[in-house]
Amino acid sequence: MAGNRAIYEEALRTAAARAWERRWEEALAAYERALAEFPDDPDALSGLGVVLSEMNRHEEAISALRRVAEAVPDNPVFQEQLARALERAGQNQEAAQAYLRAADLHLQHQAQTLALERWKDAVRVDPENIQAHAKLLQAYLSQRRTGEALAEYLALARIYQARGEREKALELCQYALRLDPRNAEVLALMDALRYGVAPPPGTGPLSPLEEEVSEKPEERGSPVETARRIALSQLAEVVFEETPPQTGPLILKPLSKREIDALISRAIDAQARGDVEEAIECYEEVLKGGVIQPAIHFNLGLLYQQQTRFEEAIAQFQQSVTDPQYRLGSLFALGECYRALGRIDEALTHFLEVLKIVDLGTVRKEQAGDLIRLYDELAQTYAARGEREQAIEFINSLISFLSEKGWEDKVIEARERLDMLAREGPVLSLAEIISAPGSERILQSIGLAQEYQRRGYHRAAMEELFRAIGRAPTFLPIHRQLGEILVTMGRTDQAIAKFLTLADTYRVRGNFFQAVAMYERALKLAPMNIPARAKLIDLLVSHGEIDRALEHYLALGDAYYRMAQLDQAREKYTEALQLAPRGNPERRWEVKILHRIGDIDIQRIEWRRALNVYERIRDLAPDDEKARLTLMDLYERLGRPDRAFAELDALLQQYVQKGKLEKAIAILEDRVRERPESIPLRARLAQLYLNAKKIDNALRELDILGDLQLQAGRLQDAIATVRLILRLNPPNADAYRQLLRQLEAGQIP
Repeated sequence: MAGNRAIYEEALRTAAARAWERRWEEALAAYERALAEFPDDPDALSGLGVVLSEMNRHEEAISALRRVAEAVPDNPVFQEQLARALERAGQNQEAAQAYLRAADLHLQHQAQTLALERWKDAVRVDPENIQAHAKLLQAYLSQRRTGEALAEYLALARIYQARGEREKALELCQYALRLDPRNAEVLALMDALRYGVAPPPGTGPLSPLEEEVSEKPEERGSPVETARRIALSQLAEVVFEETPPQTGPLILKPLSKREIDALISRAIDAQARGDVEEAIECYEEVLKGGVIQPAIHFNLGLLYQQQTRFEEAIAQFQQSVTDPQYRLGSLFALGECYRALGRIDEALTHFLEVLKIVDLGTVRKEQAGDLIRLYDELAQTYAARGEREQAIEFINSLISFLSEKGWEDKVIEARERLDMLAREGPVLSLAEIISAPGSERILQSIGLAQEYQRRGYHRAAMEELFRAIGRAPTFLPIHRQLGEILVTMGRTDQAIAKFLTLADTYRVRGNFFQAVAMYERALKLAPMNIPARAKLIDLLVSHGEIDRALEHYLALGDAYYRMAQLDQAREKYTEALQLAPRGNPERRWEVKILHRIGDIDIQRIEWRRALNVYERIRDLAPDDEKARLTLMDLYERLGRPDRAFAELDALLQQYVQKGKLEKAIAILEDRVRERPESIPLRARLAQLYLNAKKIDNALRELDILGDLQLQAGRLQDAIATVRLILRLNPPNADAYRQLLRQLEAGQIP
């Protein structure tokens, strides 16, 4: 009977899991089961539509998604799903209209960033869509994103040009010139419209770099702007200081204090007026006069950069980067210059250093080491893979993030969110969130989900995270938080599967630390998951983390041992033994592993094999008590009592020499309790008591020893024992004297 909520929810969970695994047929069947219970359910319908679209059953997908979009007209996600299905079906104009509807809905929900992304999607699928371009233009103007607004003006002008509406195209160009009166691309298009001159080839929207160059330095909110303000302030103070600035050696014509002040004042004034040439000339004269001042190098570098004299700018920033006040701004500016020259690897190195410095300012001292290693790993990953497009995308995202006003507050907020995600693992870097598309919206979703989770609203938290995954499916920290929510809900198997998937993904991406963290998180929940531990061991060994690999090798062997799979356990311990010499000698890995191997051999009653193992332990660790005592037992089992006592004596001698007489006594007392009839053990224990001046204990042992000797027919040994007792002045000395006379007369009582 339809309407069964339990069947419906189970079907939805199965569908989501199968869709995640890209097992589309099974996901489709599960969604159909859910719809059989609630035929008009929006979540099931949307899931069905997405799966059908992935299966290239476009018409059915569009039909299902239209139903849900009409049933829930105020939900932008359903409109987005419909738009993507239409796009996959090649129905681009309809897809653009669906993206526009989704954008309008996002605006109603105050999600301007998401609306902007949907307008971009509309333009992407239908480049001639005037409404979408107009919406983008309006958004960019309101956000003061000059370069992108210029690009939209140009795009609209070209559309009207293609339609033959020359006057509208010219009007749009006039508006564009208000943003940038000297823009060569706008002027070229106006010439084409007025005179029929073809515009230069390769024109198009401004690149992010061109947009930055088109902005005035005063408008930038990046670390460069902060450093620029400091530099101008410091130079203004130099003018009023009585002490002349520091100068370098070997200057033929050093400047006077008055000359330096005059040049710096002119430079600052020219820079404020926008007279770049005069400012450069003045700063260069100051430097020729031998003045050593990081603020001058930094300012001059900015002016060279503004004139696209990038090599000269780099030389100046390399001078200022050593000063702590200008380090961040100089690194950022160096990254910009290298990127402008197309030297992406060098640009990435400097931008990563910028982000590392910023990020280190947000973490606790104990997290700093891990964070530095993360950034080193990230740099190595980019270098190893040579992923130019990915590096450029990351650079663009970083510049955008650090160029916004208030980025410092956003950094702190991002760190709070990331630290909450990393409660069960190593620190996460800001690089992860910055590289994700729509990072600001993602952070909001993460924060909301964390608040839901804190209040115990687990399903609401999961729904918020699923929405975030829809926006950034490859941003793995979202999936990580989803796994933690599953743990809280008691859905441990699903959480383990999620963490292992994350671990594999991090491993493929080359993110070693996070991969290890996810494997360890899964193993904390499922210690007996042998395949996962084996993967983790291979990963640790490949990255030289030998001690951690050995820890998990032992855990893997122990897991087999607990399952009574002794062959597999011994095999893993043996593999670990081969790796042990590469570990930290202070951890004594070989000894630990050999003990486990020897224990298995003893359980199997393979005495000789065990003997070889424990002899090896003894040679490696002569003070290993367990090894010596086990060797005693093995030698005795193999009929070699002389070797057994040799091992015992060697161990006792070590303790005596180290002043650990009580430890030696305790060992012998234990052995005597195990074998109370042993004459050699009693004799050794009595002697140790004497050495420790424990006369009463020695007398007791000697008395028992004498009885044992008599029982064994060892008369002369018994006589010697009684004589020794008498030398200790026992309380009943007369009785011992009488016993001695009887024994010497050959009379055994």
